[in-house]
Amino acid sequence: MKLNAKQELAQKQTLSQAQVQSLTVLAMTGDELEQFVQREVEDNPLLEQPDLTAAPVSQTGGCRVSLSRSSGEDEAAYRDIPAPERTSLRDHLRSQLDARTMDADEVRCLRFLIDSLDGQGFLDTSAQEVASLLGVPMDVATRCVERLRTLDPPGVGARDLGDCLALQLRHAGQSNAAFDTLLHDYLEDLAAGRFQKVTKETGIPRLVQQACLEAIRTLDPHPAAAFSEDTVTYVVPDLVCDYVDGEWSVQINDRWMGSVGISAMYDRILRADKSPAVQAYYIERLARARFVLTCIEKRRNTLLDIAQRVVSCQADYLLRGGSLHPLTFRQLAEEMGVHESTVSRGVKDKYLQTPRATMPLRELFTTSLDGDEQVSQAQAQELLRDLIAREDKTCPLSDQALAERLSRQGIKLARRTVAKYRESLGIPVAAQRKRQR
Repeated sequence: MKLNAKQELAQKQTLSQAQVQSLTVLAMTGDELEQFVQREVEDNPLLEQPDLTAAPVSQTGGCRVSLSRSSGEDEAAYRDIPAPERTSLRDHLRSQLDARTMDADEVRCLRFLIDSLDGQGFLDTSAQEVASLLGVPMDVATRCVERLRTLDPPGVGARDLGDCLALQLRHAGQSNAAFDTLLHDYLEDLAAGRFQKVTKETGIPRLVQQACLEAIRTLDPHPAAAFSEDTVTYVVPDLVCDYVDGEWSVQINDRWMGSVGISAMYDRILRADKSPAVQAYYIERLARARFVLTCIEKRRNTLLDIAQRVVSCQADYLLRGGSLHPLTFRQLAEEMGVHESTVSRGVKDKYLQTPRATMPLRELFTTSLDGDEQVSQAQAQELLRDLIAREDKTCPLSDQALAERLSRQGIKLARRTVAKYRESLGIPVAAQRKRQR
């Protein structure tokens, strides 16, 4: 056996702890940002919130970030938006972590993964992306993803619905190879009752498929739903857009938080004391204060950039309704020159107030059809809905006939895809839509 030593030069991009903290601030909701700022103010004498009614101008390179509270009519206009109140899934998951059994990389990685979960408790970030972003070994990232998938509630950290259901069956001790195949690759066929097709392609008997369906009926497709309350509260939109005189304007709605900046009094007191201990404390606290203000300002600039581009792309939809244009996180990230995860965190749990309605910013993103970046899935679904609305109800169109009609209008979809879109719209099959003369 011959051993050789070899040196290789390679470029690798990793995120510093400061960059990770900056991304965490970006992902915060308005309430979370307010709590974060309050904790920093309480911990750092150099930070202060001197006046909740003044509105100083935001300065990127300065010592103050304008987050002044709006009053009266403006505040009422921004706050009168009902939304379901959600308890913290993040805190519930973090409470299950035992830092004594993990090293620093694992703790940082798991907290990052928990912060990356979407509103349903699903994870759309791969272990490879986590390893690249945090600069941790691939085996550590993989191990942390798997550990996240073992936490309560069962199904959290899943990649999609099928994976979520498979995780819950594994947790309940009902998992097997046949069920895994059905849930990961044939969930739509199983739900539509296409047993013969599944048996032909997989060899799984119909009785096993029906047993899988019975097991699915006992599961929860939304693992984060238990952390939502039925009571109604009010959400403050993070962004507000208006259409005036043929032009769009987008603003960050963080004025209600109060201004935050560096205290001139404490800065003068600490700077005047020349003892080494005080100077070391002063330098460390000043650096932290500037970092917090920079994170807040970066969050504002990034959110504003995302919102302006989204509003520009979806202007027709925001004004007149209809269908969304194709727009994905990846496309927007390439336009902005940032990583896709930055866009994902920027829109996470953020609301946009528009002339038509207040909506989650995430709802303005949609994927394009395969091979046609000019037509979105939302547009195809809208056209499908229109075709079914205008069909002869005594002889309704089958999924194959709908696919052929769409093809004539330049939208090429497989029959199976048409069936999936029809089901997502809540429209029954042709036989159930048929009416007698």
